[in-house]
Amino acid sequence: MKGHLTIPSPVSEISTNWISEHNSNILLKRDDLIHPIISGNKWRKLSGILAKNRSSDYDSLITFGGAYSNHLLAVAAVCSILKIRCKAFVRGEAPKTLNAVLKMCKMYGMELAFISRENYQKSNRKSGVFDRTLFVPEGGACSDGTNGCEKILSEVDLSNIDQIFVPCGTGTTLAGMANYLNAKNHKIQLNGIQVLKGENYIANEIKNLYGISGINVYDQFHFGGYAKTNDSLIAFIQDFMKQTGVILDPVYNGKMMFAIKKLLENGEIKQGQNILAIHTGGITGWFGKFDKIMV
Repeated sequence: MKGHLTIPSPVSEISTNWISEHNSNILLKRDDLIHPIISGNKWRKLSGILAKNRSSDYDSLITFGGAYSNHLLAVAAVCSILKIRCKAFVRGEAPKTLNAVLKMCKMYGMELAFISRENYQKSNRKSGVFDRTLFVPEGGACSDGTNGCEKILSEVDLSNIDQIFVPCGTGTTLAGMANYLNAKNHKIQLNGIQVLKGENYIANEIKNLYGISGINVYDQFHFGGYAKTNDSLIAFIQDFMKQTGVILDPVYNGKMMFAIKKLLENGEIKQGQNILAIHTGGITGWFGKFDKIMV
């Protein structure tokens, strides 16, 4: 993959009227700039999985995801570059017309197979090489995926950082970052912004799957659930883009930055603190499902 990716990804200071009003400093780790398609934590998790499994041990790759999955698209692009045959089991019935994400997956050469939700739930946790096929679970959510995510913070000078924020869908990225901070004995508050509906869902996931506890996870900024949104979130994203020039997706990073603004307003983030926010990519989240939103 060397030559295809921007690693390390840049870190830039962002400025908005609400950041200035609260006398805060926010740095944004631009993992969205790693690659136009293989961006953010999708690459981070895949990098850990690919590093763990020797390419000589498998001839093809199988993964899992929903119809609008950024993960599927990232896998399709990686496999195209690495010349690996790949197949995705897509949750749900085959649509009459493929959406933009699935069309791009096919353009990259990915084979798509649609399966029932019941069968999907039985199979999507498989991880590792079996019969010369590398299985990658949905979203890259596995211990090998966390290993790739540990490298995110290794690229940042953390000496003056007070708090770190990252959006969470499976908790894999959050777990990897927690492992890095613990290994380096950094006493920095790590915060996850849960984008799925469910009280303590991510906190319980990372505790049960990775044995990590004590991480602060905000679970009230999901806007109704995964990939759910409303007019206030869309308006916030539009204003943020106008003020900074940085594109936020409505599924993950838009919710994270909205949460940071609200936490500044209610005093949960103290004035003058230095905040590091991780932009996990996923701009293709605008494809298809949100393309009819009026702004």
